[in-house]
Amino acid sequence: MAITAPTPTADVVYEKPSRLAKLRESLAILFSSRVAVIGLSLVLFWVVMAIFADNCILHLNSCLTDNSRQSTPWLARYSPLEQFRGANNEGPSAAHWLGTDRNGRDLYARLVHGARPVLALAPISVLIALIIGGTLGVVAGYYGGLTDEVIMRGLDAMMAFPLILLYLVIIAALGASATNIVIAITLGGLPGIARLVRGLTLDIKTRDYVAAAETRGESAAYIMLVEILPNARGPIMVDAMLRIGYAIFAIGTLGFLGLGLPPPSPDWGSMVSSGMRYIQAGHPWDALWGSLAIASIVVGLNLLADGLNEESNRYR
Repeated sequence: MAITAPTPTADVVYEKPSRLAKLRESLAILFSSRVAVIGLSLVLFWVVMAIFADNCILHLNSCLTDNSRQSTPWLARYSPLEQFRGANNEGPSAAHWLGTDRNGRDLYARLVHGARPVLALAPISVLIALIIGGTLGVVAGYYGGLTDEVIMRGLDAMMAFPLILLYLVIIAALGASATNIVIAITLGGLPGIARLVRGLTLDIKTRDYVAAAETRGESAAYIMLVEILPNARGPIMVDAMLRIGYAIFAIGTLGFLGLGLPPPSPDWGSMVSSGMRYIQAGHPWDALWGSLAIASIVVGLNLLADGLNEESNRYR
């Protein structure tokens, strides 16, 4: 009886998924959640409105440097600073879809243009806080000991101040401007981000791949940047989305208290503040549209973060 020699089998080669494949997988996770899709739709609505309010997207450099430049309205129809005589405190109409304010300015134009500072300042503030707070958190969690104690006790001292009080102190001391709003929100978000990253670092640094990197003699910076932070990006990204929503709410609160962008800049918080005094006079539109704008984008970011977190947990 002849014995057949076994056929040699080729080694199975596992290819690393490409960036396009990873992007498709991430989009699949995103669109598999109905909650995340609803949240993304709300956020994209305001992003599109802010970008295409006028033709500044075609002349970005001149729009940023020349305050006297008159932009051509697109989605906004009018300039947010244009005043219409005899049209003070009017309700919604064909000429002014959402009505006018006490100065005869179109509320729809001010609402759409007001989305620009909100969608610019909030992500910038969170990004800066994420970079600084994430660095402090990963260093404190990885090294531990005295380094951890010094960093975390300093951050605990910052957390002792209520956020609104901290914002008020910073803005009152530095003045109301876009830069100072970013500084205030950044400092307010630092402790929470650092504590989150520290907790994730304490968990991840006990994993086998971190021990293997230490055995290979990799530097501490390499381990923190390559082994720890990339494996903590999921919770950090979800937390960042939530914090952008909190930052938008904070910007609206500062505008409501008169510490937001200086007038006559379109500001959702100042719209609500100035419109409250006219509610009993039968003109609720300023306060109504400003409140709905803040609420819709904050809810959208929260839904997006919740949906992504829920779907990500299923694939773990």
